[in-house]
Amino acid sequence: MLIRSVALNDYRNYSRRYFEFDPHLNIIIGKNGVGKTNILESILVVSNTKSYRTSDDQNLIRKDCDFARINLVSDEGTFKVVINKKNKSLYINNELIKKTSEFIGRINAVLFKPSDLELFTQSPGERRKLLDIEISKVSKRYIQALLKYNYLLKDKNKLLKELEPDRILLNVINESMEPLIAAIIEEREKFFQTINKYISEKYSQISGKNTEIRIIYEKCCEIEEIKNELERTKEKDDYYHYAVFGPHHDDYRFLMDGYDLNSIASQGQKRMTLIAFKFALIRYIEENINKTPIVLLDDILSELDKENQERLLRIIPENAQVIITNTDIHNLLIDKEYRLIELKEEENV
Repeated sequence: MLIRSVALNDYRNYSRRYFEFDPHLNIIIGKNGVGKTNILESILVVSNTKSYRTSDDQNLIRKDCDFARINLVSDEGTFKVVINKKNKSLYINNELIKKTSEFIGRINAVLFKPSDLELFTQSPGERRKLLDIEISKVSKRYIQALLKYNYLLKDKNKLLKELEPDRILLNVINESMEPLIAAIIEEREKFFQTINKYISEKYSQISGKNTEIRIIYEKCCEIEEIKNELERTKEKDDYYHYAVFGPHHDDYRFLMDGYDLNSIASQGQKRMTLIAFKFALIRYIEENINKTPIVLLDDILSELDKENQERLLRIIPENAQVIITNTDIHNLLIDKEYRLIELKEEENV
C-alpha cells in the first residue's frame, strides 16, 4: 500500500498544493503552523473518512472558501474526498461511493502523534471511537454491525423517552440487536487478542526493557449472556429513559506488569506504551488484510532521545511507506535515503 501523491485544494491552510511521495521514506519539515500536520490529517481523512482533530468537517474548509478537496493517488487507485458546506462526497477512480463502509480503510494508515497520550485520560466514548475506527478499516462485518446497531440504539433511546413506549417495538429492537452485539463483541475481542499478542514485544523493542503490557477489554457481557442482559436491564432502561446495556458502554484499560498503567507509569513509559500499541496495531492490520499500512509520524521523534529514536525507526516494517513531520532535519537520526519536503508559509497561498 503506497501513496504516490496528495493534492489539496482549499483544505485547511492550503489553497492549492501538490505533494509527491517516495515509496519508502518521506520527511516533511517546516516551522510550526505551516501545515505539516494538515498533510497527514488529509491522508487520515481519506483513510477514515473523517478527521482525528475535529468532529466538524467544516473546519477542514479553508477560510472564505466553499469547499475543500483531497485527491490522493495510490498504487491501488485514485481516492477523492470533497467537503462542502452541507455534506461530504467520496470517490474511487472518479466513481461516487455512496456507502462509507465501501470507502473506509481502502487506504490504511497508522498515525503516531504527541497527543496519543490523551488516550489514557479520555472518556470511554473517545477510546471506543479509536477502537471503532481501527476495526472498521479491516472488518466489513464490524462496520456493518456497528452502523446497524447504532441506528437501532437511536430508535430505542427515542422510544424510551416517550411516556408510554411501545413494548412490542422495543422487544423487536432488542431481538434485532442480539446478533449485532455479538458481532461487535467478537470483533473487539479479536482486536485485543491480536494487540496483546504483540504489544509487550513492541514495548521491549522500544524501551529496551522486559515489561508486560496488556490491554483489558471491559465488555458489556459475555456473548452467551446478551439475551439475558437485554431482558434484565429493561427496568433500568425505563428508569433512565435510555439503553443502559450494550457495547456502546464498553471500555478498555492498559496494565503494566499486572498493575493499572495510569497508576504506576511515568509519562515516558506511557508514551512508549502508546507507541508499542500503534506498532501492534500495524501487525493487526497486516494479519487482517495482508498489507502493511502507511506509517505517519507526526512530530513524534523530536520527543524521543537518540537511543529511543533509533529503536523506534528500527522496528518500522521495512516494506512500510513512512511519512515523518518535524521542525528541523538536523535533530533526526536518519541513516537511509529519503524524500525531503520543506514547507514555507508563503507557499500555501
